[in-house]
Amino acid sequence: MEYSLVARSVEREHVPVAFDTGMGVIPWSPLAGGFLTGKYQKQGKSNSGRLSGDNPFGDSKFSEKNWEILEAVREVVKDANRSLSQVSLAWLMSRRGVSSTLIGASKLSQLQDNLGALDFVLTAEQLRKLSAASELTPEFSDSLTGPYIREMIYGGHTVKGWRE
Repeated sequence: MEYSLVARSVEREHVPVAFDTGMGVIPWSPLAGGFLTGKYQKQGKSNSGRLSGDNPFGDSKFSEKNWEILEAVREVVKDANRSLSQVSLAWLMSRRGVSSTLIGASKLSQLQDNLGALDFVLTAEQLRKLSAASELTPEFSDSLTGPYIREMIYGGHTVKGWRE
């Protein structure tokens, strides 16, 4: 499953189910196709990296919210004296249920940098800052678990979600 600071939708259902059933989560694209490495600039993002031109993500990584998340990562980088990649990976590895992650380094220097995420732990404040910046926004399906909708759909019977 894709899981990173800019792709947290798996936390709605997949991560809780995996955790509750004793399975680990192994995210792919933990650096969002290179977006969380800082290789792309808000202005002039074309012609550099695999997110330029045709790619499976389209322009989805270049949203205003994602640029704000990247700025929060930059702030933590200054405090932690680590790279953008290391901070992003350390945050992901701190998440409940994550047992490993698939990294897509294409150069030895990238691999070495990514492995540096194993050499430190983010502070509680750093984790809070990153989690707050990348917090999921409510979507339509989130409203389907409200009491009124449950009464209408389940006729008053108790049906609990994964987090209840």
